[in-house]
Order: sequence, then structure tokens, then C-alpha cells
Amino acid sequence: MCTGQEILEQALRLLNYTDIYGQLDGQQHSELYKRGLAAVNQIYGDLWYTGRSAPFFPLSTLREPLSLTTRELHDVMPYGVAMLLALSEGDGDNQLLYAGLYNRKRAACGAATRRRNVLFRHMEEDA
Repeated sequence: MCTGQEILEQALRLLNYTDIYGQLDGQQHSELYKRGLAAVNQIYGDLWYTGRSAPFFPLSTLREPLSLTTRELHDVMPYGVAMLLALSEGDGDNQLLYAGLYNRKRAACGAATRRRNVLFRHMEEDA
């Protein structure tokens, strides 16, 4: 099970918002951590409704587990969170990059797994 904190940290690493050793620096980017819960919840809700009809309940803390598929958690969600964090920082280059990646990955993740031919159905039923 993956938590909101893990997604936030992965997004910060994708954005390269780290110290000189590649470690996350909570003091340097404390404002991002404050906005982290809102960004995680925004993307969590967006992905929740791509394939579910059950009601969505946002996280109240980043330590709570996320109830998404493994692919949504590890291959899609970090890019969306990175996109929102870059947008909030005025980091246009990263925002544009991660918006494109998130939209492509989100579209591929929510694609229908089954197809059904519904064209000309009324003609077949009449025959």
C-alpha cells in the first residue's frame, strides 16, 4: 500500500527539488510540503473517477494509504502531483513537461479494456 507521503516525495524527486546529494530537503521546500496534501488529493480524486463510481474520500493526512491500482499509484499519480507542484512554484518548464506526461499516462491508464460493437444494432435486432 502506498501513502500520500510517498507519492509527494516521488513527485519532488521527479522535479529535482532536492539538495546537492539528491535527498529531499524539507526546510528548503517547506512550502511545497504544506501544499502537498492538496496536490495529492487533487490528483487522487482525478484518478479515482476515471474508473470508479464509488464516492471519493480525500486524504486527511499524507500518511494515509491510497486506494488506487498499482499502475495508477506508481506510473501516473506522481506525474500529476509533480505537475501541480511545479505550477504552484511558477516552474513553467517542469509544469509543461509533467502536464504532458500525466495526461498521456492518465489516458492510457483509463482506457477501456473491452470493446463492444454498438453500431447498427437496431438493424441486427430487426433481422
